[in-house]
Amino acid sequence: MNNKPIISVIIPCYNHGQYLEESVHSVIAQDFQDWECIIVDDGSTDDLSEILKTIQALDSRIQTHIKLNGGLVCARNYGIEHAQGVYILPLDADDKIAPDYISKAVAILEQQQDTK
Repeated sequence: MNNKPIISVIIPCYNHGQYLEESVHSVIAQDFQDWECIIVDDGSTDDLSEILKTIQALDSRIQTHIKLNGGLVCARNYGIEHAQGVYILPLDADDKIAPDYISKAVAILEQQQDTK
């Protein structure tokens, strides 16, 4: 993997800890491996902090950040500010993506870059 990943998956999370593991597992299961995943805890009041410890141990490409509650847009922007990827993939904490989602998206984005 290069120093900078091709894609940064940004997952803001507020009290959705019960869904987050499935979402992150769908990122880990990607056939495209050059990614980072940034999870932003937007001041959750559930047990998200414990869940984040478990999730972060799953893969070294996962980062977690905790901030004061500011809402979904603020949390997503916070994650984007910390992203190193060429492309950004916003993903909600209760969403899952198919194993080939990122590879297909990157192929389309790269094709668009080639035509410019």
